[in-house]
Amino acid sequence: MSFDRLLFGTAGVPNCTVKKNNPVEGVQKIAELGLDCMQLEFAHGVRMKEEISSALRKASYELGIPLTSHGPYYINLNAREQDKIDSSVERIIQTAKISDLCGAESMTFHAAFYMKDSPYDVFDLVEKSMNVIEERLSRLDIEIELRPELTGKTSQFGSLEELISLTKNVMSVKPCMDFSHLYARTGKCNSFEEMTEVLDQLEAELGKDALDNMHIHVSGISSNSKGDLKHLNLEKSDFNWKDMLRALKTKGCKGYVISNSPNLEQDAKMLKDHYMAI
Repeated sequence: MSFDRLLFGTAGVPNCTVKKNNPVEGVQKIAELGLDCMQLEFAHGVRMKEEISSALRKASYELGIPLTSHGPYYINLNAREQDKIDSSVERIIQTAKISDLCGAESMTFHAAFYMKDSPYDVFDLVEKSMNVIEERLSRLDIEIELRPELTGKTSQFGSLEELISLTKNVMSVKPCMDFSHLYARTGKCNSFEEMTEVLDQLEAELGKDALDNMHIHVSGISSNSKGDLKHLNLEKSDFNWKDMLRALKTKGCKGYVISNSPNLEQDAKMLKDHYMAI
């Protein structure tokens, strides 16, 4: 999908949706709220009836609300047992299949934990699995952007450098940028200058397309020396979301911005309103 600007939406159906388990109503609520997109959350398993996915695709198209998705939390491409790695690969493929049926073009997931292994060894294992996933999806004729998330804990695979390297090595991989996680993980990258440097790095290493087609997560965050502890509403956190938006707008970034705050739609609306006013 090509974008004119950043689109703002929620991670899952908005909290004010009457039927919380109905993503079609969620998309309708996004349109009512004046938001732009919605992320399907398959955090606790990839389950959706075929009639729901086709109704969702139709609603998304008719209302002009594009979809992204998030895979299950229990994915670990560096698990100790091979069958757990195989199950993680299957979960990513199942998420891609359902996301494709719903019309989503970008899906994200947490790829792996280091499990006290060398990050270099973990990178090789993740890359190997991503190549397998890419080949299997190609055989199924499914085209979807696979976006490992920039993770907030130092125990998780998903640093900025790892995502850049993985994007260079696997054709269908692109990063899912989470600037709140980047701040929690590094204790840095919380000013306009630092966030602009990150965007400059993405552009230098991955080309202009990396800024023209972004999948971004954002929320307030609390953290300690090991990274993020929990998501907060933006105004209850010291994460500098206004500088993030200014950096994104200054660099002409386009794509999806997904609110992961507990208050979902309020922060998504606040982000959009501030962005449009810059």
